[in-house]
Amino acid sequence: MSYTPDPYGPADPSAPAGGYLPPQSAFVQAGGDPYNDPLVAPPHAGVGGWFNRIGGVFRHSWRSTLTIIALTQLLPAIVLGVGGLFVGVYVGLEAFQTDPANGTVDIDPAVLLPLLGAGLAVILALYVVQLAGYAAATHSVTRQAAGTPASLGESLGYGFRRSLGLFGWYIPVALMIAVGALACLLPGFYFIAATALVGPIFLYERINPIGRSFKMLHNSGGRVLGRLALILLITIGGGFAVSAVQAVIELAVNGVSSEAFGPTANGVALITVGAIVSTVIGTVIQLPVTMFQFAGILLAYTEQRGYEGATTAHLNAELR
Repeated sequence: MSYTPDPYGPADPSAPAGGYLPPQSAFVQAGGDPYNDPLVAPPHAGVGGWFNRIGGVFRHSWRSTLTIIALTQLLPAIVLGVGGLFVGVYVGLEAFQTDPANGTVDIDPAVLLPLLGAGLAVILALYVVQLAGYAAATHSVTRQAAGTPASLGESLGYGFRRSLGLFGWYIPVALMIAVGALACLLPGFYFIAATALVGPIFLYERINPIGRSFKMLHNSGGRVLGRLALILLITIGGGFAVSAVQAVIELAVNGVSSEAFGPTANGVALITVGAIVSTVIGTVIQLPVTMFQFAGILLAYTEQRGYEGATTAHLNAELR
C-alpha cells in the first residue's frame, strides 16, 4: 500500500509564508509582443527603444505624473525657494548685524542657531515629501502601463508608505557621494551613477538596492551609463534655460528698483518680490525637466530588467 503524505500533518514541511512570485516568464502573455511592452524595451533596442518608452509614459500618464510631481516636487521647491529668500532678506538681518563704524559683521548665535535648526528640519520634511512623490509617480505609471490604473489617492498613499524606506536608503547613498566628492570629484561622479537606480530597485525589488544598483551598472555594458549621461545633458540644458529666464526677470526688477526707489525699504521689498516671482517661474519651467528625469531613470531600470526577462506585468506584480 503506497504512502500518501498528509499535507496538514505536523511532520511535513509547510509551504513558504508568502512574499514569493512566480518566475518572470509566467507573466509573459501568450502571443504578447515584447516590442510593444509599454515599460520594458526589448533587448538590443538601443537608445531608440528607451526614448520611445519615455514618450509613451508622457503620452499615457502625463496627467497623473504632472499632478503628483506638481504636488510633491513643485510646491516643496517653491516653499524652499520663497522661504529661503524671506529668511535670508529679513530674518538674516537680525542674525548678522553690521557695525557701521568699522564695517565688521557680528553674528548673533541666539538667532542663527534656531534658524539653522528649523531650516534643516523643514528641508528634511520636504525631502521626504519629494520621495513620496517619486514613489507615487512610479506606482501610477506602472499601474497605468499594466492596464490597472490607480487613483491619485491610491498612488499618493503608496508613495507615503514607501517614503521613509526610500529616505533610509538614500542616507548611505548621500554619505557615499559626499565622501567620494571630498576624496576626489571622479569617485563622487562614479557613486552618483552607481546608485542612480536605488529608487526603482527599492520600490520593485526591495532587496539590497545599493548593491543591486552597482551590479546593474557594471553588467549593463555601458547602457545605464549612457542613459544617465543623456539625462544629465538634457537636465543641464533645461537648467540653462531656467537660469536665463530668472536672470532676465531679476535684471528687469533690479533696474526698476534702483531707478525708482534706490537703497530704501521699498527698493528691497521690490527686489524681494522680483526674486520670488523669478523663483516660482523658474520652478514651473523646471517641471517638465523633472518629469523627464523621473521617466528616464525609471525606464533605464526597466530596460535592464528586460534583459532578465521581466515585463510590465511582472513589474506591476512586484510593486506592492
